[in-house]
Amino acid sequence: MFISFKEDFLHYVWKFQKYDHSDLQTEKGEAIAIIHPGYHNDNAGPDFLDARIKINNNLWAGSIEIHKHSSEWKQHNHHLDPAYDNVILHVVYKNDKPVVYRNNKLIPTLVLKNRIEKNKIKKYQNLVFNSNWIPCESRISQVDYIIKSFWLSRMASERLEEKTKRILPNLDILKNDWDRLSYHLIAQYFGLKVNNEAFKRLIESIPFEVILKYKNELTKIEALLLGHANLLQLADDEYSILLQKEYDFMAKKHRLHKMQSHEWKFSRMRPTNFPGLRIAQLAQLIHREGRIFQKILKAASLKEMRKLFSAKASQYWDQHYRLGKISKHQPKKIGTKVIDVLIINVAIPLLFSYGVKIDNQDFKDKAISMLEEIPPEQNKIIKKWKESSLSAENAAQSQALLYLKRKYCDEYKCLSCAIGGKIMSA
Repeated sequence: MFISFKEDFLHYVWKFQKYDHSDLQTEKGEAIAIIHPGYHNDNAGPDFLDARIKINNNLWAGSIEIHKHSSEWKQHNHHLDPAYDNVILHVVYKNDKPVVYRNNKLIPTLVLKNRIEKNKIKKYQNLVFNSNWIPCESRISQVDYIIKSFWLSRMASERLEEKTKRILPNLDILKNDWDRLSYHLIAQYFGLKVNNEAFKRLIESIPFEVILKYKNELTKIEALLLGHANLLQLADDEYSILLQKEYDFMAKKHRLHKMQSHEWKFSRMRPTNFPGLRIAQLAQLIHREGRIFQKILKAASLKEMRKLFSAKASQYWDQHYRLGKISKHQPKKIGTKVIDVLIINVAIPLLFSYGVKIDNQDFKDKAISMLEEIPPEQNKIIKKWKESSLSAENAAQSQALLYLKRKYCDEYKCLSCAIGGKIMSA
């Protein structure tokens, strides 16, 4: 039988002790008894920490390092790293080379090659080595709903933790200004996927104190944003000319250098998503809410949060989707789907990050609870999950499924997943 697996399979075998324990010995013939296998370490350093074993009735406490081949110890430069001096047992599938500590003392080694059932390896190979959309696609429907629901809750939390790791470093760059950070995130998601980079650059390239200076006058904040985006020069109607004059004055006063108009995308886009209109809605939001972060924190319900992010472009836009081009009269409010996108990707991560920053579980719980009230997102990945018998019941679960696909399924981390673990143990 051809044996092929990744090291994570051996991690799974060791973590759950899925091997033959009879007459355990080191390669030197010393008797081994496993008191506790240790705790799986996802960070740098040995694979399992705080393990306890007996070797010839002597109790040892320390770390466990695992490899497919013992020679990988030196290949990975563990022999030079003091973090591995407390390894009490080297667990390998095949012992192809004796391994020593930095002081040249032989490391106790346990070989698993003849201790793992061949059908266990085959089950792993069938799970991981296939070309399905997700590795467990043919088996996932057999896993209990409770296990899948639990794992999705875990994934939703992990996704928010991942977003927090991106948000908090930016907070440090912005000198702990949560309002400025809020608008950086808001602008990015106002542009959706097509114009997110342009929107991000728009807000980041205008000093925040300048934005706040003009927030109380809608015409001026609209002129500032549209002028800086370099979209006003695309039109010659009265309102656009007025805004251009306003911006020229502000640009000279504050030494602003506007963007290039080609940075904005219009093609293959619904009129409601045209960048000029979106910028006008953003201007209204800034005008109405100003320093918005405390309002995000105080929103007591999803209804209040949706009201906070609802905004209508100024009266000019009732008859325009693009500057200078008249259209049928229709008030241009931010749609409910876009509002939910802003809540999912801005408000909730900010709430969660703030909870992490000040070590307050209430804010983190509030973020997850609100996420669970929002309908699930609809996209190609969520649709494929549904076809694979795992449907999202709310936005927390749709966020979880996006994260699960990217971080676990696409990287074949099946044995780090509760669903994959259940399939392996069946």
